[in-house]
Amino acid sequence: MAKKKAKEEATEEKPAEKAVEIADEEALIEKPKEGLAVELGEVKELEEVIVEEVKKKGAFEKESWKPKTSLGIKVKSGEIASIDYALDRRIRILEPEIVEALLPNITTDLLMIGQSKGKFGGGQKRVFKQTQKKTQEGNKPKFATFAVVGNEDGYIGVGYGKSKETVPAREKAIRHAKLNVIKIRRGCGDWSCGCGEPHTVPFKVAGKVGSVVITLIPAPKGTGLKAEKECQKILKLAGIKDVWSKAEGQTRSKLNLLHACFGALQKLTQFKTSQKDIDKLNIIEGSIKPSI
Repeated sequence: MAKKKAKEEATEEKPAEKAVEIADEEALIEKPKEGLAVELGEVKELEEVIVEEVKKKGAFEKESWKPKTSLGIKVKSGEIASIDYALDRRIRILEPEIVEALLPNITTDLLMIGQSKGKFGGGQKRVFKQTQKKTQEGNKPKFATFAVVGNEDGYIGVGYGKSKETVPAREKAIRHAKLNVIKIRRGCGDWSCGCGEPHTVPFKVAGKVGSVVITLIPAPKGTGLKAEKECQKILKLAGIKDVWSKAEGQTRSKLNLLHACFGALQKLTQFKTSQKDIDKLNIIEGSIKPSI
């Protein structure tokens, strides 16, 4: 009888021991899971920190900027709060940081002016245009790129950069684009629209570079940008939403086409004045006597 009781007690204790062992195993399995969750959380936090650091590096830091021109000193001190002060007075901008400080919402884009190598000229379009120089030492390649900056609200600038490497060429083009920022006029120049909102060019205007002539024509609201793809990027960053265009000449020379488009936008701020109008202005200002 004593032996039977001992056997029954042993059988009763075994399931309890098994349950304890199973619980211990589950705890051991959960521990690495918890560790992995902590590690994944740390990785996500690190990724967020890296993204924030990259954004901070790309953003303009006004405090660390050391201006070298009188205009830059006034901008940093807060005396000048608008870029119109420099553009209206024809003051030359010599520091790209001035544009970054006065136009914080400006965006940059690189235009497709090059082409990758392919059979029978069938390569894909590229941002960089590659050229080579033959020397005794071998071929020396150079890379060129065309950048455009704008805030989609009437301010636009273009720049061209060339260097032996791609990164310096890109930085040079962006820097030149910021130094060449201009202000353009917009309006509702189409007779069939009459909405009064600045969504297109106010009048017909043309730009010419080399043999390329591009004409921008006012269009009604909802037309869109009816122009070449790379010219569309310039017009979009300038704040023009609707326009018709007509291009003539050797339009395959992309650089001439883009410079002609920018030249047409520059003409939007020009006016034709007669000698009588100039005399009236001089009389008002009291500078000289009217011409007879």
